[in-house]
Amino acid sequence: MNKKKVSDKLNDEISSEEEIQDNPDLESKSSLNEEDVSLENKISFLEDQILRLQAEMINTQKSAQNDIVRARIFGLEAFMKDLLSVIDNLFRNLDFKTEENTIPADGYELILRELENVLSKNGIILLDPLGEEFDPKLHEAISTSNDNEKRNNTILSVAQKGCTLNDR
Repeated sequence: MNKKKVSDKLNDEISSEEEIQDNPDLESKSSLNEEDVSLENKISFLEDQILRLQAEMINTQKSAQNDIVRARIFGLEAFMKDLLSVIDNLFRNLDFKTEENTIPADGYELILRELENVLSKNGIILLDPLGEEFDPKLHEAISTSNDNEKRNNTILSVAQKGCTLNDR
């Protein structure tokens, strides 16, 4: 029975091929159907590729946002580690305080130098503009005064020192 079914199928296919060859309209419809199927396959493949690329873009954006958050949270970690030694030295200096004398000024000077080193190591430069020419981009003026011994626009006193971070 199986041989009969196979032979019937083959005969049907052969006869349909002969009909297509004999009838050019059927042949063009068949090729159009094949083209349609091919185009539909390409469209579905391209749609799938677009969806995958969109998902990849979304994942990349989320990853970048997570990296930014992590950088904000942990960006100061090295700076804090450097500052810990300065803080420890301040507390050690307090231990030398007695009832008769106050904390030695030399200790504070050493700690301030150490703090300046830590700050500069992390891109922070303290500004001490005393005696320099006033620069409105870097300085804020509280008041002006006339001093005949100094040039015009010279900073005569500093209320609060400033700093720059990476030259800004």
